[in-house]
Amino acid sequence: MGFIFPYRVKVLSVRTIKANVVILTTEKPFRFEYERGQVVDLSIDKPGFELSVASFTIANAPEDTYLEFIVKVYPRKGLTEAIAELKPNDVVQVSIPYIAYTYKGSGTFIAAGAGITAFLPIFKIIEDMGANDAETHRLIYADKSKKDLLYYNRLKKMFNNRLWVTFSRSKARNLPFGRIDREYLSKTICGTEQNFYVCGPKKFEEDIKTHLVAIGVKKGNIQTGYTF
Repeated sequence: MGFIFPYRVKVLSVRTIKANVVILTTEKPFRFEYERGQVVDLSIDKPGFELSVASFTIANAPEDTYLEFIVKVYPRKGLTEAIAELKPNDVVQVSIPYIAYTYKGSGTFIAAGAGITAFLPIFKIIEDMGANDAETHRLIYADKSKKDLLYYNRLKKMFNNRLWVTFSRSKARNLPFGRIDREYLSKTICGTEQNFYVCGPKKFEEDIKTHLVAIGVKKGNIQTGYTF
């Protein structure tokens, strides 16, 4: 027996935006309410996927009449590959939405890979607040290579010179190469008395939190998707 979900919704479309990234659009359940930045657990309503569940941030606005999820597709015949192959009228199951990140005000966002998608709804809140408020936020974005970056132009427009990008597998002109470590954070962040929002693979989040604490950031000022 698999997980029990309160909602079953039909797929409206699956749209490819990069070689390994798709946007899944589904129906919105009746009286389904959520806030920007909230997350649901999602599974496919087909035999063989009873125990295949993953968490995805709802990427679109609460007032929309549909649900939208940005899905990074991993090449190992798992849930994300199956999501990429869904067709209209296929059915997925979703949980009650819950909070993964709470926007507590200005600070630094640190994302790795598809972890950037968890912050997109919060970035919309910041954009709606106006340019002056946007200038008090910073983004550190790590990925394998330049071609893997999601929404780079939008992020560059929003953060301007407050956006730092680093790659771990291929080098790019005028951009740092290597992993985000304690030394990198010490040189990059502007003070430890601010909010830090960290999203990425579990090991990434754990390492970043350890580095931040080591340079003087209070644990209470650090939000991660996983609990450590």
